[in-house]
Amino acid sequence: MTEDERTDTIHLLADVARGVIELTSVARSSAFRLPYPPSLQLALDRVVLAGLAQGQPVPAGVPELLSWCRQRGPAGWLLGMSGGSLTTDARLIHPGAGEPTRTCAELASLGPHGVLEQEAETLLGELADTCGTVERFAACRDFLIRRPVILRFDPMEMLQPAVAQTWKLVKGLYAQVADRFPADGLVYRCTGCLLLAKFITPDGPWCEGGCPPGDRELESSHQPGQALALPFALRLFLALPGRTEQIVRSRLMEQARLLPLGLGVHHVTGQDGTLRAFQVHDREQPVLAARRAAEVAARLDGPLDVVVPDGLAARPGYRQDFTCALPSGAQVCLLSVSEFTAPPTDRMGRSHA
Repeated sequence: MTEDERTDTIHLLADVARGVIELTSVARSSAFRLPYPPSLQLALDRVVLAGLAQGQPVPAGVPELLSWCRQRGPAGWLLGMSGGSLTTDARLIHPGAGEPTRTCAELASLGPHGVLEQEAETLLGELADTCGTVERFAACRDFLIRRPVILRFDPMEMLQPAVAQTWKLVKGLYAQVADRFPADGLVYRCTGCLLLAKFITPDGPWCEGGCPPGDRELESSHQPGQALALPFALRLFLALPGRTEQIVRSRLMEQARLLPLGLGVHHVTGQDGTLRAFQVHDREQPVLAARRAAEVAARLDGPLDVVVPDGLAARPGYRQDFTCALPSGAQVCLLSVSEFTAPPTDRMGRSHA
């Protein structure tokens, strides 16, 4: 497969991912009924045209396309994906939970037509403008990271002096939980990632953050009408990496300074007295993560450390795929949390790609 073919294929899957995201953005439990979103119909048309051109089987309609999203890994799609643009086990819809996967969200954010990560950046940019100061914006941002899902809204808590001003600024970002999540009158949240969860699926409990089964403990609210959640974009691209980011910041010798840029770039002074820029990621797909990191580094016009959870950095092939996907000249270095927060004498082999 040529590089152009791999690019065409990944953008084709990105179109499908955007259609899936638009479909599930409807808050009704009847979201999978007709009419389907135009983006999903157009994605189906593109898949069918590509399949016919290649002489390969094609989905008969949107329901079968959605079945492909649940069942097929990258190699099962048109044109194949053997070039390594996505991990081999990637799916666009979780087979058990029926929800868009993190891979789906990352694909939907790819390129100039991206819709999800860009939505998160837009919402945070508007919040930063409303806050007026970086300090106030940082406080609001931390509030959102700690509370992506509010199972039991307590108005008295939000009226406390330490919270009231922040709540006034962020409350417009919250909405009732989409009614496809409650089950038997319960809304579930994972205690690990703090994101929405489902208790009963064919594969057992599931959460949006993809926590390991041993860490996937769920808590519930018996009043689903009172449960509130941030938009999916903020849950996945702010709150999920934000949990790791707060750990990083707590381990640094000095306070990191937030730049009101995108999803959270921070400056910290290094041992040589120079400023280091870092951003915390928590993304399933290393190739897509590398492309995004290179874009952020270009906006900074300087080097960027991308910090990821230790478990993600240890995943077989993740570092290599990330580094190989960086454009030539990109000033990006991938580090685990432990590596980034280690004393200077313990850091070995740090260099920007």
